Amino acid sequence: MGAGWTRNLSEGGACVELAERLWPQVSLAMRLRTDRGPIEVEAEVVWVGEGTPPTGSIPHGVVFTRISSDQAQALRDLLLPLSMAPHAGVRLPVALQVTCRPTWPEGPSLQGVAEDMSRGGLMLRLSRALAPGTALEITFHRASAPLQVRGEIAWVEPPERRTPGAAIRHGVRFSAQDWTVSLHLGLLLAELP
Repeated sequence: MGAGWTRNLSEGGACVELAERLWPQVSLAMRLRTDRGPIEVEAEVVWVGEGTPPTGSIPHGVVFTRISSDQAQALRDLLLPLSMAPHAGVRLPVALQVTCRPTWPEGPSLQGVAEDMSRGGLMLRLSRALAPGTALEITFHRASAPLQVRGEIAWVEPPERRTPGAAIRHGVRFSAQDWTVSLHLGLLLAELP
Protein backbone atom coordinates (compact mmCIF):
# COMPACT_ATOMS: atom_id res chain seq x y z
CA MET A 1 0.00 0.00 0.00
CA GLY A 2 1.29 3.44 -0.83
CA ALA A 3 0.36 6.93 -1.91
CA GLY A 4 1.30 9.16 -4.77
CA TRP A 5 0.19 12.15 -6.80
CA THR A 6 -1.72 12.10 -10.07
CA ARG A 7 -0.95 14.17 -13.15
CA ASN A 8 -2.68 14.22 -16.53
CA LEU A 9 -5.78 12.46 -15.24
CA SER A 10 -8.24 11.31 -17.92
CA GLU A 11 -11.15 8.90 -18.25
CA GLY A 12 -8.74 6.22 -19.46
CA GLY A 13 -5.79 6.59 -17.10
CA ALA A 14 -3.27 8.90 -15.48
CA CYS A 15 0.34 9.66 -14.83
CA VAL A 16 1.01 8.78 -11.19
CA GLU A 17 4.10 9.93 -9.28
CA LEU A 18 5.25 7.31 -6.76
CA ALA A 19 8.16 6.95 -4.37
CA GLU A 20 9.00 3.43 -5.54
CA ARG A 21 9.45 2.04 -9.04
CA LEU A 22 6.81 -0.40 -10.23
CA TRP A 23 7.11 -2.44 -13.41
CA PRO A 24 4.94 -2.47 -16.51
CA GLN A 25 1.98 -4.87 -16.33
CA VAL A 26 1.71 -4.55 -12.53
CA SER A 27 -1.97 -4.39 -11.52
CA LEU A 28 -3.10 -1.77 -9.04
CA ALA A 29 -6.22 -1.09 -6.99
CA MET A 30 -6.33 2.71 -6.85
CA ARG A 31 -8.34 5.14 -4.76
CA LEU A 32 -8.31 8.62 -6.26
CA ARG A 33 -9.00 11.19 -3.55
CA THR A 34 -10.91 14.13 -5.03
CA ASP A 35 -12.73 17.17 -3.75
CA ARG A 36 -15.97 15.29 -4.54
CA GLY A 37 -15.11 12.08 -2.73
CA PRO A 38 -12.97 9.04 -3.55
CA ILE A 39 -13.05 7.24 -6.91
CA GLU A 40 -12.09 3.55 -6.91
CA VAL A 41 -10.49 2.04 -10.04
CA GLU A 42 -8.36 -0.90 -11.03
CA ALA A 43 -5.37 -0.06 -13.22
CA GLU A 44 -2.30 -1.46 -14.88
CA VAL A 45 1.13 0.15 -15.18
CA VAL A 46 1.96 0.65 -18.88
CA TRP A 47 5.15 2.73 -18.65
CA VAL A 48 7.68 3.91 -16.06
CA GLY A 49 9.75 7.08 -16.35
CA GLU A 50 12.94 8.26 -14.69
CA GLY A 51 12.98 9.91 -11.25
CA THR A 52 12.37 13.65 -11.42
CA PRO A 53 14.83 15.93 -9.61
CA PRO A 54 14.75 17.44 -7.06
CA THR A 55 11.94 15.34 -5.55
CA GLY A 56 13.02 11.93 -6.80
CA SER A 57 9.42 10.90 -7.52
CA ILE A 58 9.03 8.32 -10.28
CA PRO A 59 6.32 8.89 -12.92
CA HIS A 60 4.22 5.87 -13.92
CA GLY A 61 1.69 5.73 -16.74
CA VAL A 62 -1.37 3.73 -15.76
CA VAL A 63 -4.39 2.71 -17.78
CA PHE A 64 -7.69 2.08 -16.01
CA THR A 65 -8.69 -1.54 -16.59
CA ARG A 66 -11.83 -1.75 -14.48
CA ILE A 67 -14.15 0.90 -13.12
CA SER A 68 -17.79 0.57 -12.11
CA SER A 69 -20.34 2.66 -14.01
CA ASP A 70 -21.04 4.94 -11.02
CA GLN A 71 -17.32 5.51 -10.45
CA ALA A 72 -16.82 6.20 -14.18
CA GLN A 73 -19.58 8.81 -14.00
CA ALA A 74 -17.95 10.36 -10.90
CA LEU A 75 -14.66 10.59 -12.85
CA ARG A 76 -16.41 12.22 -15.85
CA ASP A 77 -18.17 14.66 -13.50
CA LEU A 78 -14.79 15.57 -11.99
CA LEU A 79 -13.04 16.03 -15.33
CA LEU A 80 -15.68 17.98 -17.26
CA PRO A 81 -15.44 21.30 -15.37
CA LEU A 82 -11.64 21.02 -15.27
CA SER A 83 -11.51 20.69 -19.05
CA MET A 84 -13.42 23.95 -19.59
CA ALA A 85 -11.10 26.40 -17.85
CA PRO A 86 -7.46 26.77 -16.84
CA HIS A 87 -6.94 25.73 -13.25
CA ALA A 88 -4.27 25.42 -10.62
CA GLY A 89 -5.18 21.84 -9.68
CA VAL A 90 -7.69 20.11 -7.49
CA ARG A 91 -8.02 21.44 -3.96
CA LEU A 92 -9.39 19.07 -1.33
CA PRO A 93 -11.54 20.26 1.56
CA VAL A 94 -9.87 19.44 4.90
CA ALA A 95 -10.14 20.63 8.50
CA LEU A 96 -6.79 19.91 10.16
CA GLN A 97 -5.38 21.44 13.32
CA VAL A 98 -1.95 22.94 12.75
CA THR A 99 0.69 24.95 14.54
CA CYS A 100 2.42 27.67 12.50
CA ARG A 101 5.76 29.14 13.45
CA PRO A 102 6.85 32.19 11.46
CA THR A 103 10.51 31.69 10.55
CA TRP A 104 11.03 34.93 8.59
CA PRO A 105 10.40 37.31 10.04
CA GLU A 106 10.47 35.27 13.24
CA GLY A 107 7.44 35.37 15.48
CA PRO A 108 5.48 33.42 18.08
CA SER A 109 3.76 30.16 17.14
CA LEU A 110 0.07 30.29 16.27
CA GLN A 111 -2.60 27.62 16.37
CA GLY A 112 -4.77 27.40 13.28
CA VAL A 113 -6.88 25.26 11.00
CA ALA A 114 -5.76 24.14 7.54
CA GLU A 115 -8.49 24.02 4.91
CA ASP A 116 -8.81 23.51 1.18
CA MET A 117 -5.44 21.81 0.53
CA SER A 118 -3.67 20.89 -2.69
CA ARG A 119 -0.23 19.60 -3.53
CA GLY A 120 1.02 23.18 -3.85
CA GLY A 121 -0.53 24.86 -0.84
CA LEU A 122 -3.51 25.38 1.41
CA MET A 123 -5.88 27.87 2.92
CA LEU A 124 -5.09 28.54 6.56
CA ARG A 125 -7.22 30.23 9.23
CA LEU A 126 -5.24 32.02 11.96
CA SER A 127 -6.19 34.27 14.87
CA ARG A 128 -4.07 37.16 13.58
CA ALA A 129 -2.97 38.36 10.17
CA LEU A 130 0.48 37.52 8.87
CA ALA A 131 1.94 39.58 6.04
CA PRO A 132 2.39 38.11 2.55
CA GLY A 133 5.93 36.82 2.18
CA THR A 134 6.10 35.53 5.78
CA ALA A 135 7.92 32.18 5.81
CA LEU A 136 6.29 29.50 7.98
CA GLU A 137 6.98 26.11 9.44
CA ILE A 138 3.61 24.35 9.57
CA THR A 139 3.07 21.31 11.78
CA PHE A 140 0.09 19.05 11.05
CA HIS A 141 -1.02 17.24 14.20
CA ARG A 142 -1.71 13.61 13.28
CA ALA A 143 -2.32 10.57 15.47
CA SER A 144 0.53 8.65 13.82
CA ALA A 145 3.18 11.40 13.94
CA PRO A 146 3.34 15.15 13.38
CA LEU A 147 4.20 16.29 9.86
CA GLN A 148 6.17 19.49 9.30
CA VAL A 149 6.19 21.41 6.04
CA ARG A 150 7.52 24.80 5.04
CA GLY A 151 5.53 27.43 3.24
CA GLU A 152 5.07 31.13 2.62
CA ILE A 153 2.04 33.38 3.01
CA ALA A 154 0.89 34.19 -0.54
CA TRP A 155 -2.14 36.31 0.39
CA VAL A 156 -4.14 37.39 3.43
CA GLU A 157 -7.85 38.16 3.64
CA PRO A 158 -8.30 41.95 3.32
CA PRO A 159 -9.53 43.78 6.45
CA GLU A 160 -12.81 44.80 4.84
CA ARG A 161 -13.73 41.13 4.21
CA ARG A 162 -12.90 39.88 7.73
CA THR A 163 -15.56 39.00 10.28
CA PRO A 164 -14.80 40.50 13.72
CA GLY A 165 -13.65 37.79 16.13
CA ALA A 166 -13.33 35.17 13.38
CA ALA A 167 -10.09 33.54 12.24
CA ILE A 168 -8.38 35.28 9.30
CA ARG A 169 -7.94 33.42 6.02
CA HIS A 170 -4.43 33.11 4.55
CA GLY A 171 -3.26 31.49 1.34
CA VAL A 172 -0.10 29.46 1.86
CA ARG A 173 2.18 28.27 -0.93
CA PHE A 174 4.32 25.29 0.07
CA SER A 175 8.07 25.81 -0.33
CA ALA A 176 10.00 23.30 -2.41
CA GLN A 177 9.53 20.01 -0.61
CA ASP A 178 11.52 16.85 -1.06
CA TRP A 179 9.65 13.77 -2.26
CA THR A 180 9.38 12.35 1.28
CA VAL A 181 7.42 15.39 2.50
CA SER A 182 5.28 15.37 -0.65
CA LEU A 183 4.55 11.68 -0.11
CA HIS A 184 3.62 12.27 3.55
CA LEU A 185 1.24 15.05 2.47
CA GLY A 186 -0.37 12.54 0.10
CA LEU A 187 -0.66 9.97 2.89
CA LEU A 188 -2.15 12.64 5.18
CA LEU A 189 -4.85 13.36 2.58
CA ALA A 190 -5.44 9.65 1.99
CA GLU A 191 -6.04 9.11 5.73
CA LEU A 192 -8.89 11.62 5.83
CA PRO A 193 -12.47 10.32 5.76
